Amino acid sequence: MASSATILLIATGCSVPSDTAGGGDSTAAPTREIKKIFFSNILPSYPPLAEADKCFLAEAKKLGIEASTSGPTGLSTDNAKSIDLVSQAIATGYDAIVMQPIDKAQFTPVMEQAQAAGILLATMNTGDTTDTQDFTIGTDYAIQGATIGEAISKRSGQQNIGIIGNAPTGTHLLFTNGVKDGIESQKLDNVKFIVDAFDDGDPNKTVDVVNQMLTAHPEINVVLSWQGLSAAGIMTAIKEKNAGGKIVGVTNDVTPEVAQGIKDGILFGTSKQNFCQMGIGAVDNLVAISKGEKVAKAIDSGITFVTKDNIDKESN
Repeated sequence: MASSATILLIATGCSVPSDTAGGGDSTAAPTREIKKIFFSNILPSYPPLAEADKCFLAEAKKLGIEASTSGPTGLSTDNAKSIDLVSQAIATGYDAIVMQPIDKAQFTPVMEQAQAAGILLATMNTGDTTDTQDFTIGTDYAIQGATIGEAISKRSGQQNIGIIGNAPTGTHLLFTNGVKDGIESQKLDNVKFIVDAFDDGDPNKTVDVVNQMLTAHPEINVVLSWQGLSAAGIMTAIKEKNAGGKIVGVTNDVTPEVAQGIKDGILFGTSKQNFCQMGIGAVDNLVAISKGEKVAKAIDSGITFVTKDNIDKESN
């Protein structure tokens, strides 16, 4: 191989794209052959992102591309660490970068720096929180919001939703708008968004934040979050309220803890995101752009909404 392009992949356990329909295409003049990829996984200990790791590496190997992954220990997002890894990749001379820019203000400067260096940019599971990338791949928030709203509407009685997120901007805002739009577009009269609350993306704070939200808004009977790592805190807070099934959680991703929560009735359901397809698609679409092929600006990797009815199938 005479010439090469390399890729840095940044990801988290959060959810993504909000608009895959009509988003147009990305094209590029043919560039050098991609032969080396680096995946910087922000939460490699989180099971769904461990799956993204596995599928990313397998796809790169299948295409004959050298690939490696790394990331911090622990289960708290670290934007500063992610940005530092991107900066290192730019300095090292990578030709393509995939990242998870949860917050536009924090990530835009480093993304613009990469773009100015002629580096291909893609984002994973954050939708249109930023607009510098060549394409984004992940969960479509509009589709997810409509799916969640419809599922919740099948519960008996009025369903009042409180949403837990990291901050009122970026990915959280896209997700919340997707839920609101899904409720409105489907005329779900028994489903209502009440309020959102924020745990700074720190699962150690989730219990307190949920308790405070439920105390301030006792009408809430559905606690929803796009943050997979909020599931444990949501379940603990519901148990502490001793709600007797009156309050349920709705989460993202299928982990052993979430599966048990659904079986126990503490969680009503969860959105199973396709992190494997995100890992595969990130590789495939960057390779396609490097060859001058058209790629959709927003690529939906799909979700499956999981309840007691299909948890055994979807947790295997």
